[in-house]
Amino acid sequence: MRHPLLTAILSTGAFIALWWLAVLLLKLPAYLLPAPDAVLDRVVFLARNADLLSHLAVSTSELVLGFALGSLVGALTSSWFAHMPLAERLISPLIVLIQTAPKIALAPLLVLWLGFGLSSKVVLVAVVVFLPVMASTLSGIRAIPKSVWDLCQVIRLSPAARFKQVELPYALPAILAGMRIGATQAITAIVIGELLGAKLGLGVLLAMGQENNDAAIVIAVVAVLSLLGYALYLLVNGCERRFLRWHESQRHLQIG
Repeated sequence: MRHPLLTAILSTGAFIALWWLAVLLLKLPAYLLPAPDAVLDRVVFLARNADLLSHLAVSTSELVLGFALGSLVGALTSSWFAHMPLAERLISPLIVLIQTAPKIALAPLLVLWLGFGLSSKVVLVAVVVFLPVMASTLSGIRAIPKSVWDLCQVIRLSPAARFKQVELPYALPAILAGMRIGATQAITAIVIGELLGAKLGLGVLLAMGQENNDAAIVIAVVAVLSLLGYALYLLVNGCERRFLRWHESQRHLQIG
């Protein structure tokens, strides 16, 4: 039962059973907490009448592109900071200020600057993913033994070769750890961006359910968003198992 997908299916099944039991025993009205079958009906309804797959494709594109951009920029920035402490001291406060600002406050600015299309959502996701990847990667790079750095100087590795051949392999466990954190936060950024301005995306369907006071649609869309985020989390976990078989962390049971 160590496979993460099997564990997720079993735990989700147990949760749905408890949910169904609570609805039946407590006789909760559907406008407060609809039964699981009512939520499933709404998923089918959205697929047939609201073009659910198109909305899902748009949100998936925003998630993948923003996640990849944030992870790449975070890893490269950490390498720059590791070799330029002055740049880190000057720029880190600005990065922290941007990250601590509520994303719901940043989203309208991005919409004004980049429009209602894909770009503003991708950038918002990248901003959310950037910090955990950058911080964890920087810690991984700084943990590289001094003897390795001395060897890089002796053989005169260029910065690009040093990053590819030394820093990336050593820091890969930290990079993937930061990506796992970013994967759990990226979905929130997508929803915020789409709620504030979008023509397509799961956030649009979420707003539709809220405007119609339809709890079943809201829960249905939240469930789809959760599955999307969990799929990304499993993808990062799969990369860890594939590329870090040698690492000590893979000897222990992973979350998920």
